[in-house]
Amino acid sequence: MEFTKELEIVLDTLNKSVVNRIVVYDMKTVTPFYDYTIIASCNSPRQGHATVDYLRDLAKDGFNIRSYSAMSDALWYLVDLGGIVVHVFVGEERARYNLDGLYYNLDKQEIRD
Repeated sequence: MEFTKELEIVLDTLNKSVVNRIVVYDMKTVTPFYDYTIIASCNSPRQGHATVDYLRDLAKDGFNIRSYSAMSDALWYLVDLGGIVVHVFVGEERARYNLDGLYYNLDKQEIRD
């Protein structure tokens, strides 16, 4: 999988936050609406909120933040950056929704355990 400059910036931002199990899925053959989905995990809602805040700060670098979800009691956070959609799950919510299972046959790159 070839990483774009935008994807590398988003991954660098995620690496600065307290997330783990980062996986990038290539969505170009699945949908015309975005190129990549990133799924990551964190340990607490506070870490999820911080990650969303880091990603929202990318707007200062020219990213178009289409939308985001970060309710106070959420266990699943979503940030739509146009060509990249980021999902951050708290604890066992990742296994519960199993997006990794949904995308199992797509080209993927595991970034960090």
